Amino acid sequence: MKVHSSDLDPDELRHLLAERIAQDQAREFRWYFVKRLAAIAAVVWLLSWPVHLLPHTVVWSLLAAGAFAYGLMSPPRKYRSTRDTALKHWHPR
Repeated sequence: MKVHSSDLDPDELRHLLAERIAQDQAREFRWYFVKRLAAIAAVVWLLSWPVHLLPHTVVWSLLAAGAFAYGLMSPPRKYRSTRDTALKHWHPR
């Protein structure tokens, strides 16, 4: 919101600024509350799992994360795939 101070009287300008500050503070408080609520919900959900499923899930999650990281960080292949080389040597008669 853009307001020129010369367009409004000082009381109205103070009221607009106070209203804007109150909105910003309310938004920050809601965001803080939502983040804390999400963290608590995640911890409760994680701790509500049966204990025998947790190690199995953690292992598979770590393997999937490792495979994903390896796929993202590995350098591109410098050789052609076998399908490309097979098509290269094929000649129609």
